[in-house]
Amino acid sequence: MDSPEMASPATPATPVVEEKSRTPAPPSPAVVTPFAPPPPPSTPPPLTTQSILIQNETPAKQSSSLSSLSSLSESSDLSSLAASASSKATTPVDGDSSREAAAPAAGIPRLSQPASSPRRKWDVRPKVSIPPDLPLLEYAMQCVAAAEASRLNPYSLHQGEYLLLRDHISHAQVTTYLNIRNGILRLWVRNPQILVTREEAVGCAKDPRWFDVANVCFDWLVRGGYINFGCVEVRSSRRHNKQTDSPQARGKTVVVIGAGMAGLGCARQLEGLFMQYAKKFRSVGEELPQVVVLEGRDRIGGRVYSRSFKSRPKHVPAQFEGKRFTAEMGGMIITGFERGNPLNILLRGQLGLAYHLLRPETTLYDANGKPVDLHRDQLVENLYNDCLDRVSEYKFKQPASKLIEGNRDLMDEGKDSSAETHKTIRHAEESAAALPYAPSVAEQNIAPQVNLVPVSTDRATGKIHTEPGTPGALKAAHKAKMIGWALRHGVSDDADLDIESATREPGATLGSVTDKVITQYKDLLDLTAQDFRLMNWHVANLEYSNATNYHQLSLQAWDIDAGNEWEGSHSMVVGGYQSVPRGLMHLPTPLDVRQKSAVNKITYTSGSQTGPAIVTCEDGSTIEADYVVSTIPLGVLKHGNVSFEPQLPSWKSDAIDRLGFGVLNKVILVYKEPFWDESRDIFGVLRNPTNRHSLDQKDYASQRGRFFQWFNVTRTSGLPVLIALMAGDAGFDTEQTCNDDLVAEATDILRSVYGSRVPHPVEAVVTRWASDKFARGSYSSAGPDMKADDYDTMARPIGNLFFAGEHTCGTHPATVHGAYLSGLRAASEVLGAMLGPIPVPTPLVLPKDASSLLGKRKASSLLEGNKSNNHTAPTNTTTKHTAQSRLEAYETRLWDRIVTKLGPRPLPPQKPATNAYIFYSKAHYDDARKRLEAGRRPGKGGKPSANEVRVMNARMWRDAPKEVKRPFMDMAEEQKRAYGKAVEVWRAEAEEWDRRAGRVREELEREDPPPGFEGERRGGGAGLDGDGGNGEEAGVDGVRKSRVKVESYAEVESEVDEGGGEDEVGGGEEMMDVDADVEAGEGKAEGPVDEMEE
Repeated sequence: MDSPEMASPATPATPVVEEKSRTPAPPSPAVVTPFAPPPPPSTPPPLTTQSILIQNETPAKQSSSLSSLSSLSESSDLSSLAASASSKATTPVDGDSSREAAAPAAGIPRLSQPASSPRRKWDVRPKVSIPPDLPLLEYAMQCVAAAEASRLNPYSLHQGEYLLLRDHISHAQVTTYLNIRNGILRLWVRNPQILVTREEAVGCAKDPRWFDVANVCFDWLVRGGYINFGCVEVRSSRRHNKQTDSPQARGKTVVVIGAGMAGLGCARQLEGLFMQYAKKFRSVGEELPQVVVLEGRDRIGGRVYSRSFKSRPKHVPAQFEGKRFTAEMGGMIITGFERGNPLNILLRGQLGLAYHLLRPETTLYDANGKPVDLHRDQLVENLYNDCLDRVSEYKFKQPASKLIEGNRDLMDEGKDSSAETHKTIRHAEESAAALPYAPSVAEQNIAPQVNLVPVSTDRATGKIHTEPGTPGALKAAHKAKMIGWALRHGVSDDADLDIESATREPGATLGSVTDKVITQYKDLLDLTAQDFRLMNWHVANLEYSNATNYHQLSLQAWDIDAGNEWEGSHSMVVGGYQSVPRGLMHLPTPLDVRQKSAVNKITYTSGSQTGPAIVTCEDGSTIEADYVVSTIPLGVLKHGNVSFEPQLPSWKSDAIDRLGFGVLNKVILVYKEPFWDESRDIFGVLRNPTNRHSLDQKDYASQRGRFFQWFNVTRTSGLPVLIALMAGDAGFDTEQTCNDDLVAEATDILRSVYGSRVPHPVEAVVTRWASDKFARGSYSSAGPDMKADDYDTMARPIGNLFFAGEHTCGTHPATVHGAYLSGLRAASEVLGAMLGPIPVPTPLVLPKDASSLLGKRKASSLLEGNKSNNHTAPTNTTTKHTAQSRLEAYETRLWDRIVTKLGPRPLPPQKPATNAYIFYSKAHYDDARKRLEAGRRPGKGGKPSANEVRVMNARMWRDAPKEVKRPFMDMAEEQKRAYGKAVEVWRAEAEEWDRRAGRVREELEREDPPPGFEGERRGGGAGLDGDGGNGEEAGVDGVRKSRVKVESYAEVESEVDEGGGEDEVGGGEEMMDVDADVEAGEGKAEGPVDEMEE
């Protein structure tokens, strides 16, 4: 989880709809590489291409065993200890931005190559999916943004793409491929309520020679879960005839165990994939596979649980009409929608759920109830981040990954590469490796290694924000002075800490080493008891993000998912996060979910992906399956509630043991009226240690996480509600403490802050997730003995048994979106086992001299289609294309003559730098570098990196007095004035040029009239190519269709009107409103409301 962006809550516009063709394309084969032969039982199987897609998952987090606590409740979903109503919950930690998948580790067999396939005939025109009225630069920007919004680097191949294409395209052709791929992503991102068809994807190619490439790319994107996922309807192909006289064989059965975000996401994705590849199944005489979801509870959502309150408000707020009054027992915060979070598509683009953007401002109150001084708070936070910076030096190094880039300049201009070479990427790499002293293939085209160091803390989620840099580069005393501390008397600027000895101690963990760092800082700085309370509040926040005491976290892997945070403000779903899994279950058609079907045994085929499997439930019933997807939580796997036949191999069971799985609990309090500061969504309370004035870290461990963080969730619950977090040791203590004692302690803390007027709550709920037999805790963490690839190991299938869940997603562990991504990955692996690899024609890109061949294929395709329809060819496509070409040539000729006569049109002036900081940073670059070198520790990489100098420059600018900043601000203002004048001159010159060009054009047209083109708008290049300037866009077969022109379904930044509720955001009428259907008892979502009532 990451802290909300410093932006006011805002209301997004109704999700955008740029209409795509609704005519489904004929399905085509799947997108994965074949599975290699099963490995020996003692080693994990090799990764498939699709597991690499989302699996660049590297480990992240762990804790102590929960078996003793779990024994408290074997059968009840509610704790027996509670004096009042209680439930179980966890708040998954969100955060992360996509990371390119790591290259296969050494020793892993190379994936077999995709099979070649016959070349397909296309009845599609080039560029039909590129709006002709959209400027090329704008189109390029939209394509790049779409890739970034889809967890992909717009300028380079994903690891899966590299493995798929390295035998088929050259380095020079990567640019064109990426333009096509990004164009397909643009179609999806701009309207995720409508499926992208194969023909639309192929229409993103600008040259018919690249049609097959676009087809392969489409398969890869569909199978990887980058497009056509979520609650989007897949319609049956119109080309499927009912003439099948021969009976079809029974379709295969996939059993998904668990109806949480991973299980429902996997099942929904499988249903969609089976529909899109229906033709493939029918071609082998099989019915479409069936998907059955087994859920042990009497509700769906798993650890996403929005529990309804018994209390009701006196007056129902307008935004809660038709919604439930709930609080989040489990997953709660969406950590930004931007740069790839799939919940952006699900929640905003498809379901249209209302959400509240969290206000990032946080107030910390000391143990005596008084607000903490902001300056002191910042000082201690900077010191805490420095402590983590120093221990970051001992983290696992990220594995090297391939970086095959396109030409950024061409891509930013929307242009393909004209370079042609017949040497494929593999050929080029192997040729280079054959040279004397050359690097091997595995060492070529490697992405630069980047070390990430902590720079700030996310108070809403406990996650650490990082930046590129060198961990522990500066001496401790020098760094302390830089961040604002005064050294103790007699302490030299060269004083440093001894961390090495602490890391060499047996059983060293993040907590043991960090405690030593904090203790040594006492010798350099005058730290007070309040400083220790503040420091331990931040430690408690870290323990919240990992659901365990930080002494149970690996020193090497505690922050292994760093760098994967999404961007944008944090948010909560109005009316309940559980609306998202409910939407996955019911839309577009209900899934086959069987509740109260607790599984206790899975029998599978370990040596092959084709074989029988049997899932046995606790009531004795069994289900035969061909494939099984287990989304069973890691805590349940650790507890051994479910047995496997045959037993899981040691490489899998050892990873289960090494990964941590902790508990975060909540105390939820409902009041008649709010008594707290309603302008804050979050506030914190510092806790005293057992010895109130102690300066010993050990004294703080048991108390620091008790009621340390509070969330005001009134805007998402519809009632005055506060949620208090119980993290670290306190999370485990909650399991064995009765509700009345917890509520009394919470009331005392609130009264210390807000006075004796604080009443007793009218309703209280306490979660106990470790006692829940279907969870056994909250979420995974990096255990002390964890290996760097343990998350990847958890994700790897065994025969026909596949795995999903947040504990299998190393890039986004312990998060709701990570669980969902793992479900997409598992669905891809299952379909890969059914259909095999993507068929790739050879050659994939036809040579330029094959244009005549393409013409023959096109004509043949049209003739065959006409014969099958039993009528003569009605099309005049060739004639229109010829006329179109003549018109384009005429316009080019006309423009050249205008430019020859008048000269080129005046270019706009280049925009200069108008930021005062830019001038300051250039003038003080050397000064910043020298400051860094002055306090640098020996052996820390020599010269400071450019990013470190940039950070130092920014700090110097921030601390500089006004008189120092003034000259640079004056320079910026002068640049702005000069630029404004230059723009005025340019506009006048451009307008005069345009007037003269218009007159010249009229003269030239009289001398040389334009060629006629029936149905074509002169000079517009429209007609069959698409938009005719009236808000229409061409369909795949040349037929215009209406296009709703809306730019984005993201929120629009605006000022917050406290009384207006502008930060409660919902979709328009076209969105799929799950809660409305549920509450009204109508539509596909009918049913799962009563399950929430207790």
